[in-house]
Amino acid sequence: MTDKPGLVAAITAAIYSYMELERKAAVRVGVGSSLVVSPWRHFGRQELMRQRTTMQRRAGRRPS
Repeated sequence: MTDKPGLVAAITAAIYSYMELERKAAVRVGVGSSLVVSPWRHFGRQELMRQRTTMQRRAGRRPS
């Protein structure tokens, strides 16, 4: 098998370019990761609001 220097250089450049795009995308996701909401984070916030609502209801009750 004979290697063609131009072909090897083109493939190497394409791979490097792809890896660079992936790295930039990973950095971008790291910076804007607050936009990605974990299901567990969402569940935790729901629980906090549920507890808060319950306490507000109890505080608003009149003693009988």
